[in-house]
Formats: sequence, C-alpha cells, structure tokens
Amino acid sequence: MNYLLFTLSFIIGILPIYIIGYYFYNKDTIKEPNRLLRNLFISGIISGIIVIIISAFGLIFFPKLSNVETINNIFILLFYCYIFVAFIEELSKFTMIYYLSYNSNEFDQAYDIVLYSVFVGLGFACFENIIYILGSDITISNIFLRGITAIPAHACFQTIMGYFLYLSKEKDKTKNISFSILIPVFLHGTYDFFIFSQNIMLLFGFILLLIFIIFYAHSKIKKVLQIDNSKLKSYCPNCGTKINYQYCSNCGYKKQ
Repeated sequence: MNYLLFTLSFIIGILPIYIIGYYFYNKDTIKEPNRLLRNLFISGIISGIIVIIISAFGLIFFPKLSNVETINNIFILLFYCYIFVAFIEELSKFTMIYYLSYNSNEFDQAYDIVLYSVFVGLGFACFENIIYILGSDITISNIFLRGITAIPAHACFQTIMGYFLYLSKEKDKTKNISFSILIPVFLHGTYDFFIFSQNIMLLFGFILLLIFIIFYAHSKIKKVLQIDNSKLKSYCPNCGTKINYQYCSNCGYKKQ
C-alpha cells in the first residue's frame, strides 16, 4: 500500500467516527467526563481485540468459517452471521458498557448510557476499520462504503443497546438487559447476512434494513432526550428552584 492511499484510507475511515461521536456528544445536556468517554472508547478497541481472539479459537472448531465467501450452505451462513459475528461482537461490547458505566455514579440521565454505549461502539468500529485499512486488498471506495454503512450501523446498534440498558434501570431489569443484547444481535446478524449472502437481490433489502436501523435508533435517542428534558424542566416543590435532573441545589429536595 502506498503512503497516499494509506493516508486517504485512514482519513476516510476515521473521520466518520469523529463526526458521529461529536454528534452524540453534542446532544448531551450535562456533559460527561472526558476521561470516562475516553476509557469507553478504548474499551471498544479492547473489545475488538477480544473478538479477534475468540474468533481465532472459534475457527479451530469451525474451520469452514475461515472464508465466508466460500460458504454456500444457508444454515452455516446464518450461524456465521448471527452467532460467530453478531453475538460475539455485541456481547463483547455489552460487557464493556455494563462493567464500565452501568453502575457508574456519572450515569444520572437516560441519555448517558446511550452515549456511553455509542462510544464503545465507535471504539470497536475504529479498531475494525484500522484492521481493514491494513489489509492488502483495501480500496478507497470500500473504505468510503464502510464509513457510510458499517460505522453508522455500529453507532445505531449501541444506541439501541443503551436505550434498553436505560429501561433496565427503570423496570423489568432481566427482560430489558436481554433485549439490550438480543435486538442488536438480531439487527447486526441480519445486516451481515445481507452482505455476506452475495445475492444482488438482497442489496435492496440491505439498504432498507440500514435505513430502518438508523430511524429506529434515532427514535430511541428522541425518547431518552425527552425523558431527560422533562426532568430537567422540573421545579422544586419546596422552594421553586429549577431542579437539575434529580436534586434541588438550593434546598436538597430529591425527586421521587
């Protein structure tokens, strides 16, 4: 790979990550600590490394999955997309999100866990893109396509994951934590199935799925922001001071 191609590939591959990260960060009404977001992003990179290690061991038991282009059995392809790729990746990212931020003292707004989840997803996407850029068959067009499909998709998967993690704090913890993993796995697996099936007829389905994922994730962002805005606009019944989410800074009143 020549230097110019590598530089252009790196810029095209990384710039969407910065833009999406800034978009989500800018929507946060009470900014989260940079240290926490940086650690979450790094944990996303670590989750990518973990996925590679797990996948390497998995190929020992499932050697047919080493070359997805040669898979001509639909059941093996479904296993590859939903379990070997989507489940392992989403579970790895979920683990980082849950243990680094779910019980964090900084998690005091509905939107917070969505932001945390997205930063893990972007860290994972960053690592994935760097690995892809270092590949020998890289082209600018492929990197560009990944920038407008794979990176937004990872952000959306984690938006949905974060939304259900927030719900798990409010009600039905077991059910919503399960949803926070299973729904992204299903969407991720379907996304990959459309790509790896190498069927031109499924290209239209892939486009529709990506549009659905983006709009579905956006609806979850709107919901958590509405929840936070309604709480931010509350006023203390004791002294009339505007309450900053849960507490009155004037008299110490705590919302129930």
